[in-house]
Amino acid sequence: MNASNATRWRTVGREAGKALAAALIALLVAFIIVMATSEDPIKAFRTLLTAPLSSKRTVGLWIDEVAKLTLTGLAFSLVFQARQFSLGVQGQAYVGALFATFVAMSPLGATWMAIPLGITAAMMAGAAYGFIPGYAKARFGANEIVSSLMLNYIAIRVVNYMVRAHLAPEGTGQLMTNKFPSEAIFPAIIRGTRFDLGIIIAAVMVFVVWFLLYRTNWGLKLRLVGDNQRFAEYAGIRAGAIMVGAMTAAGAIGGLLGAVYVHGRAFGRLAIDFDGNLAFEGILIAIVARDRPLAVPVVAVFYGYLRQGAQLMNIRTDVPSEVISIVQAVIILLVASSFTVPGRKFWARILHPRPPAKAAKQEAAGQ
Repeated sequence: MNASNATRWRTVGREAGKALAAALIALLVAFIIVMATSEDPIKAFRTLLTAPLSSKRTVGLWIDEVAKLTLTGLAFSLVFQARQFSLGVQGQAYVGALFATFVAMSPLGATWMAIPLGITAAMMAGAAYGFIPGYAKARFGANEIVSSLMLNYIAIRVVNYMVRAHLAPEGTGQLMTNKFPSEAIFPAIIRGTRFDLGIIIAAVMVFVVWFLLYRTNWGLKLRLVGDNQRFAEYAGIRAGAIMVGAMTAAGAIGGLLGAVYVHGRAFGRLAIDFDGNLAFEGILIAIVARDRPLAVPVVAVFYGYLRQGAQLMNIRTDVPSEVISIVQAVIILLVASSFTVPGRKFWARILHPRPPAKAAKQEAAGQ
């Protein structure tokens, strides 16, 4: 193993240890809160840790969330790699879901073209919605955080209005569309569960984003802009165009997320406020994964498990699901700070002891 690979693996190990320690500390905090709020804290905490694996159905719920968390984490990671802080994935998911719904509710929705066309329409709509704050930042210097957040609100309100006023069945008072035709709903990988095509799409997108970032000229330029924009511009890279491209590509992934929602077996239709704020939680996934595409699904698996466990704990015990929000906040604070794994120096001395002569020489030099 050469020096660069050794350094890379040491970095991976250090970051993995930091994330694991943060998760354990957050779980300890959650346990203390459960102890203080529940009449049967042992049962509640056991439910949190084991309920997602309690049946084929709950495993399907967990995997469904992993697919969606992976996509939203990838979208945020792509933008963060360019050192931009666009927060528009939620709005992009809504417009993507709306355009996928237009396809599903059209005559094409009852044909084999429903899913590929719905995904394509969703990604194009999401890309266009991601382009807007990117262009505003590059052309007019608009703050991408503010513009993308405002676009989120616009998308959510417009989609909710479209459902209520035009897409829901008239006279029923429903806050959702009719069920899509079976051709417009993802096939199940495991029958009777929500384990569907969404997880395959998420896995493919992990590879696509990794390839774009680390195996293409565009990805190299994006990472250079993210590391040092001024240096990149001196090198002849058009930083503005790269930033717009990153936000547009992230928007396409956000739109894809919307399509996975409405075409997925969990929904198979468009409803108001359908995302349950999950699209925004990709920020946590991206932060813990350090914006690395291959780490995003790993973080999504563990965080999705905790999220699903908290929801089941809320249903089956007397502890509210908001406990997971506390866990989420603690993890973000620890991972995003200068927190280091407790006892790291101690274990380093145990596992890699210094030779006595070298240790004595270092002690003498310190005197």
